[in-house]
Amino acid sequence: MNEKGKKILIIDDDPDFVQTTGIVLKSAGYEVLEAFSGKEGLEKSRSDKPDLYIIDLMMETYSEGSNVIKALREDEETKDKPRIMITSVDLKGPWDSYPQDEWLTCDFLLQKPVPPDDLLKCVENALTRR
Repeated sequence: MNEKGKKILIIDDDPDFVQTTGIVLKSAGYEVLEAFSGKEGLEKSRSDKPDLYIIDLMMETYSEGSNVIKALREDEETKDKPRIMITSVDLKGPWDSYPQDEWLTCDFLLQKPVPPDDLLKCVENALTRR
């Protein structure tokens, strides 16, 4: 199954990250949707029905990305859609101290900056494993 043309919603409060990530995804044939807060992301999720989510862990608040993940998992329409968490938190240090509650789970976890090839491979894997 060709996954190109699928809609990907990027939820991140960093406009530069959203723009550069969008360029990478668009160049690979994906349709890109943008949201700059958790609230906006959840609104776009309902209205635009993306196929995959890329969500920053920490936006305006420490737990904003986690709250978005939880809301997506609890919604019947989005609970089975793939989610990629992106973070600047050091995954080999401070990440270990972050609360690993069951609701935080996502399909993939990537550390910023994400090389374009790694991002595309992750997106493809997330879309094809569902």
